[in-house]
Amino acid sequence: MRAGAMSWRVRWSTRATKQLLAIDKKQRLLIASWVNQHLEGCANPKTVQGGKPIQGTQNGWRYRVGSYRILVKMEEDELVVKVVRVGHRQGVYGNLPRS
Repeated sequence: MRAGAMSWRVRWSTRATKQLLAIDKKQRLLIASWVNQHLEGCANPKTVQGGKPIQGTQNGWRYRVGSYRILVKMEEDELVVKVVRVGHRQGVYGNLPRS
């Protein structure tokens, strides 16, 4: 990272924390370690490999870690990646707010 570049921080929502704790230990550690390595302190979370914008949302992005998905909302004014959901790809997208 170049001098003076801002780095992003990761914050976990209460819901995402509970979802992460419900995942079996091996997968949970894999997901937490991926977030720490790729998102925490990164220069631009939109350039992280495996990330895509979520259709129909503003500032919503998803990252793929195996068969799990990490859904985040980027708060660009604060340089915060807020993890809002974590779960298996089949159920994690249900009832997403469209804003």
